Amino acid sequence: MEWLNEFGRRVRRLFRRKQWEDDLAEEMRLHLDLRAADKGSEALAKRKFGNAALLREESRSVWGWAFWDNLAQDVRYALRTLAANKGFAAAAILSLTLGIGANTAIFSIVNTVMLRALPVEDPQRLVALHVGIASDDRRRGAVVTNPIWEAVRDSQQAFSGVLAYSDDRFDLANGGESHFSNGLWVSGDFFRVLGVPALRGRVFTIDDDRHGGGRSGPVAIISFAFWQANFAGDPNVLGRTISLNRHNFEIIGVTPPWFRGLIVDQPFDVAIPIGCEPLLHTDLSALGERAWWWLRMVGRLKPGETPEQAQAQMNSIAPEINRATLPTDWPSQDRARYLKRSFWLQSGAAGTSITGSTYKTALFTLMSVVGLVLLIACVNIANLLLARATSRQREISIRLAIGASRSRVIRQLLTESLLLAFAGAVCGLLSSVWGARLLVRMLSTKANQIDISVSPDLQVLAFTAAIAVFTGLLFGLAPALRATGIGPNHALKENARGTVHGGARFTLGKALVTGQVALSLMLLTAAGLFLGTMRNFLKLDPGFNPHNVLLVKTVVPADRIQQQLRTHLFSKILSDLRALPNVRSAASSMMAPVAHGFWNQDAQPEGYQRQPGEDDVLVNLNRVSPGYFRTMETSMLMGRDFSDRDTLASPKAMIVGEETARHFWANQNPIGKTIIMDGPGKNVTYQVIGVARNAKYSDLDEPLIKTGFVASTQDPEPSPEKYFEIRFDGPAEAVIAAVRPVIAGINRDAALEIRTLDERISDSLVQPRLVALLSSFFGFLALLLATIGLYGVISYAAARRRGEIGIRMALGAAEGAVTWLILRDVALILTIGTALGVGVSLVAGRFVKSLLFGLEATNPATLALAAAVLCTSAIFAAYVPARRAAKMDPMTALREE
Repeated sequence: MEWLNEFGRRVRRLFRRKQWEDDLAEEMRLHLDLRAADKGSEALAKRKFGNAALLREESRSVWGWAFWDNLAQDVRYALRTLAANKGFAAAAILSLTLGIGANTAIFSIVNTVMLRALPVEDPQRLVALHVGIASDDRRRGAVVTNPIWEAVRDSQQAFSGVLAYSDDRFDLANGGESHFSNGLWVSGDFFRVLGVPALRGRVFTIDDDRHGGGRSGPVAIISFAFWQANFAGDPNVLGRTISLNRHNFEIIGVTPPWFRGLIVDQPFDVAIPIGCEPLLHTDLSALGERAWWWLRMVGRLKPGETPEQAQAQMNSIAPEINRATLPTDWPSQDRARYLKRSFWLQSGAAGTSITGSTYKTALFTLMSVVGLVLLIACVNIANLLLARATSRQREISIRLAIGASRSRVIRQLLTESLLLAFAGAVCGLLSSVWGARLLVRMLSTKANQIDISVSPDLQVLAFTAAIAVFTGLLFGLAPALRATGIGPNHALKENARGTVHGGARFTLGKALVTGQVALSLMLLTAAGLFLGTMRNFLKLDPGFNPHNVLLVKTVVPADRIQQQLRTHLFSKILSDLRALPNVRSAASSMMAPVAHGFWNQDAQPEGYQRQPGEDDVLVNLNRVSPGYFRTMETSMLMGRDFSDRDTLASPKAMIVGEETARHFWANQNPIGKTIIMDGPGKNVTYQVIGVARNAKYSDLDEPLIKTGFVASTQDPEPSPEKYFEIRFDGPAEAVIAAVRPVIAGINRDAALEIRTLDERISDSLVQPRLVALLSSFFGFLALLLATIGLYGVISYAAARRRGEIGIRMALGAAEGAVTWLILRDVALILTIGTALGVGVSLVAGRFVKSLLFGLEATNPATLALAAAVLCTSAIFAAYVPARRAAKMDPMTALREE
């Protein structure tokens, strides 16, 4: 059998040599072909190719076909070379697929929510109008009041048209559990300014936007998707009515399928005029409120007008608008500040995005992370190409020796690199569609479903193509320059028998791996910080127990249930809920915990002197029923809870948070102290009856804030909206099934929205959970790529030094000494790479500190742990080839030399 194996080896060697000779002959033929054409030697061309070939070359030169012909030859040769190295090609393409796919997936979302122009008439002429203090960008608001909007609409001359809009949720159900649709409040000129026609019927006019409804009554326009889903595309939909928050609106139009509204990630279902707002909010309309910020304004620039000119014209009328819309019940210093407000313009071509504003920092952070992972993958491929270039040095030297120019060889090598890059880009583009949809699902919550199209468009394709070219040049150029930078004579000597290769130099491959180590350490540090942030959120004590608590949002029809009847109605609901089986306790509140909302007012605490220029008397309030703190399991530190004896006729009572008592009265007993709350119309005096433990108010990551609680039994003007908190035992589904008929039996028109407090808490952690999960995955991937790169470089270096190692061992060198000979290079790489990585991590930490909670970006424990994980993995990866080199037979190594 030995002779058969030897025969097989000889045959395989023969075929490999034949393939190499064929490739070299093809390259020599191409080179002589180009030399003949370049020198214009007609005699040489005739001897070589004949007159017909010369004519073909001349025609190619005339029509520019020579470039494409040469490119095709380079591509064919590159394909044959990669096909002969399938393992290398597959590994490179897989690495690029992961890197380019991840970058393209995140860019697809960024492109959709921030960059893609709206499908309206000339979107580049649209500008969003903001107002605020010119010297303080943080006070520049994206939303305005209706009085500001109407003043701008009636007095501006800067635009050919202006519009206003606001998003909302409209309840389609006529009773029971709510069925919400995405609603849009729009001005009468909304569709005309955008240049969006109606697919069926008509769009709104100014007459439809009168206060209280237009001349023909309340009207609505529905989207194409809503028409198909709810009316099955009925062509007779015009004239039919739709119930929105228990009020009927006549459908007068359907928009085209390509128009989804100005909020790109929340396409509208139903649009109604702003003037109809009092119909849905009979208690308190926002149309006349000067401190109700809810509308966004957009203008269309006149032909030939610049945004700077429009802004200057708007600022010229700003003082008049400020005086006309000044809130009269604000403190004097706030009114003085209001009068200094001015306008500023921002491009409105891409519309508005809730996802973009909420997750902007997270998306750009993830984009940076996956960009660094792609860079690490490119370094790996560059190292592989360096190794391949060394093994192909004899082939390249012969090409250079027979007359091929260096640029010609570099072009051929870059063609191979670009082919790899474009193959990875194509696979990455296909995988990015799936990845982008997965990211959208991860960003969506039950209460906030993100609806965006992540299908590739021209911008995404251009981005992917640019990444392909960039990465191809990035990992291909250095190996190509290195391979062609060695003289033919030196290369032939290097391939001569008996050469011993030194390894002490800090080679290009080692420098690239050092960069990998630095980048990997930065990514591991980021992953550690984000995981620590998520851990801190999960371990956070919010000041209440969120488990086994049901939140029931109840809204009764304001026009059917008068204010004087609502207190009794809600008390009856609360009493019946407490009587349900498996209900331990129940309470009600005006605002749910951690709901991202707020109600705050300036306070005048007894005995406290307000600090000049400081906003230190603002208290965040909530109105709760007796038993609220027991239901939420928030302990009372001093005093008593609210009770039934706290009525409209009794003195106003307040329970303050622990931080409020400490801030206003320090070491004094707060019980019995009074707080005067500044309110519209008149001030109200409250007496402190208790101190509750600090609890999160609006967000989990908020610092300690001043809070106060007032009694719902002392509310003279109860709202039609109420939250009920129910602490239960057993499965939540059973309690939910019992809650519905209880509330429906008391008021069948009440709208219900039911969810658990755990779900609300989980929804508030979407961003830190997403960043922690993805940064951990890509951090591990970076560690894996860096480890593989280090293993490859050390393995290659050990193989190149087999002759030197063989001589050392033949002269008596111990295995440990040989192992250290290899590992000392690793020590140098890790030392330099770790130092660079720590420095880069400290600098980069400043840009992600807004995503951290309970951790500093310079946390030393996280840096140390990341460095330990990286160094352990690197040493393990390098030890394997070093140990293998130390155990080889020195005679075998010397015979190979």
